[in-house]
Amino acid sequence: MKTNLKRSILKLALASAFVLAGAVITADSYAATTSSNATATVVTPIAISNTQQLNFGSFSTTAVGQTVTISAAGARSATGAIPVPSSAVTAASFNVTGSGVLTYAITLPASSTITNGTDTFTVNAFTSAPSGTGTLTAGAQTLTVGATVTTAGTLSTGAYNGSFNVSVDYN
Repeated sequence: MKTNLKRSILKLALASAFVLAGAVITADSYAATTSSNATATVVTPIAISNTQQLNFGSFSTTAVGQTVTISAAGARSATGAIPVPSSAVTAASFNVTGSGVLTYAITLPASSTITNGTDTFTVNAFTSAPSGTGTLTAGAQTLTVGATVTTAGTLSTGAYNGSFNVSVDYN
């Protein structure tokens, strides 16, 4: 009987050890693992191309600080300068192309210049339609840009030319 009692005590001790070991492992096992899918979508790169230049038209000026403004819609206004009524004026126009119906940010220059080789006008106060952010429809949108040219005083007659940059980038 002593042997049976020793075996029973030994079995009970072993069973207790397994239970305690299991409790310790379970108590310290706070880690969990799961998985996730990874996906990506490649879109058409955004692009911009100029289709029409910004044209302030013809005007005369005799003083510093006179202005001629072309709105993003193509309307002309002036302060001090005298526009020639029949001269053609246009806002700059750009085709923006890309993917689907994504939105994009529009960056306009702070200023630019146009010159006839001797005299120079400052071009500034750039505006755009749409303003600030555009939305592609079926991967395309027309962007128009206007600005103001400011005189530096009595300037020589002739054609003045220059360029400016417009940037677009997906939001």
